[in-house]
Amino acid sequence: MAFEVSVFLENKIAHFEGITNLLKAEKINIRSLTLSNILHGWGVLNLLVDQPEEAYRILAEKGNSVVLREVIALEMKDETGGLDELLVKIARVGIHIENAYSRLISETGMAILILDVPDVIEAKKRLEQNGISILDDKMVYGV
Repeated sequence: MAFEVSVFLENKIAHFEGITNLLKAEKINIRSLTLSNILHGWGVLNLLVDQPEEAYRILAEKGNSVVLREVIALEMKDETGGLDELLVKIARVGIHIENAYSRLISETGMAILILDVPDVIEAKKRLEQNGISILDDKMVYGV
């Protein structure tokens, strides 16, 4: 199971850096991220890290508004049309995507698509029934 750490933070100078500094101090590696401004100077930082449970604990203990959510990680081809090919398969099995981002593993040249979906259990079931493999933690986090 892959997990994403989401932090609600004020969009001010050094707030983003404050999060990365806490993780660096605990030797937690950020593998991928998205930062979205949502409204009135507030945003959401979504992190894919090599130690999600530990990152969640550390950030929560330091007073951050943080959530740990299960996400789905799928392998995609790192070539022109690779994302489109995978999205066609996902659409055919009827999975709604709320958020998505990717990660490239330079050591292997593998591309990974990270999906945030409304119902992880149902989405996993549909993907597996249709021959779409879900990646394990070792591949996702690069540990």
